[in-house]
Amino acid sequence: MNAEEVELLSDSKYRNYVAAVDKALKNFEYSSEWADLISALGKLNKVLQSNAKYQVVPKKLTIGKRLAQCLHPALPSGVHRKALETYEIIFKIIGPKRLAKDLFLYSSGLFPLLSNAAMSVKPVLLCLYETYYLPLGKTLKPGLQGLLTGVLPGLEEGSEYYDRTNTLLEKVAAAVEQSAFYSALWGSILTSPAVRLPGVTFVLLHLNRKLSMEDQLYVMGSDIELMVEAVSTSVQDSSVLVQRSTLDLILFCFPFHMSQATRPDMIRILSAALHVVLRRDISRQSNPEDHATHYFNTYSKDMLVQAMVGILQGKARGGEEESVLMHDLKPFRILISLLDKPELGPAILEDVLIEVFRTLYTQCRAELDLQNHNPFSKDHAHLSRLASFKLRENKKTAELIKTANLLFNSFEPYYMWDYIARWFEDCCRKAKNGPGSAGSTESSGLSLVEFCQLVDFLLDIVSL
Repeated sequence: MNAEEVELLSDSKYRNYVAAVDKALKNFEYSSEWADLISALGKLNKVLQSNAKYQVVPKKLTIGKRLAQCLHPALPSGVHRKALETYEIIFKIIGPKRLAKDLFLYSSGLFPLLSNAAMSVKPVLLCLYETYYLPLGKTLKPGLQGLLTGVLPGLEEGSEYYDRTNTLLEKVAAAVEQSAFYSALWGSILTSPAVRLPGVTFVLLHLNRKLSMEDQLYVMGSDIELMVEAVSTSVQDSSVLVQRSTLDLILFCFPFHMSQATRPDMIRILSAALHVVLRRDISRQSNPEDHATHYFNTYSKDMLVQAMVGILQGKARGGEEESVLMHDLKPFRILISLLDKPELGPAILEDVLIEVFRTLYTQCRAELDLQNHNPFSKDHAHLSRLASFKLRENKKTAELIKTANLLFNSFEPYYMWDYIARWFEDCCRKAKNGPGSAGSTESSGLSLVEFCQLVDFLLDIVSL
């Protein structure tokens, strides 16, 4: 109870008002069917209207909870409409300043309603937002993400209320400032899968294709990391439509030759987007022309290599619902898909293949808990045979080896062993000249002993 309410309690009429509200709220406790709820709401409405001269509504926490309960999706539209009447009465009484102060109290019931509302309820709800929420302006910011999450489901293509919802969102953006609006929008896209398609669609529709991204940076919001995370999550959504829309967004907002995002952010987005190559229902056009090849080599190749290495090292997880096995198999499957693209896969293979070997070795070793076995001990031959047997008996490692062999079999027969020979020479040179010498092993941090372990492992599992 705030100071204003305490002061009003000295007024006997306000005390009677409090008692009347308390009595009206008791009716909800004895409601056993939806008709009882409509009756209880009607009685509460009468009490509120009879005391409209008091801008401070008593028992507001309990009222907020009861109204939210009356907007439960399982209840019929009649209860929803009656509850919305109560909201409107309260909003008229308390005015915009008090509504801004108690925004969360009343919004917790309203925001989830639109996606589950009947057609007769939607215009009433949208009217509440237009009449009482829009005038709040910048004071709407604390509840902005919740509002967007609640309103975006109305942005369904072909829906009767599509245009009205779109206009409402545009007015909200103007009221709270564009950068704040888009920050909240990216937050909604990140945390609420149900609004990803309408959210990304809204962004695409409101991008000016005639302007560069640098001229409309407000679309990225005030927190670039939030947008990057939202885009990375959205492009891995289970819905093909969401993935397609997000890919369109990435192509426009994050061209490789521009610097709207940092290099790590670009690699994060690219790592997420690479998972799309595993979908057969998304067409991906090749562009082998000279200028495209030049663009790739100049701007994209290094980041693609780093993104692929990150995936191999497990830094870029795929969908939240995927199993551990699917997560472990994905890097190999992604690389197999990339190798189908002559302008992509072969161009990065030289830089990522050693990481493929290490990842496969690490995953298999972790699965069989072979960390304590030294392959170069006196019992090396016995351990090697034992490990080879266990690798093929274990369901997970057998699947890993099978998928890896699919990848290795896509190479020219000589390529893999020629690659290993070149790496062996580099490792020997590094071992001879000392750790300070330059060479391709420098960036990988791979010693001669570690490399020999990898080769020994590969000889056990690769189909020759």
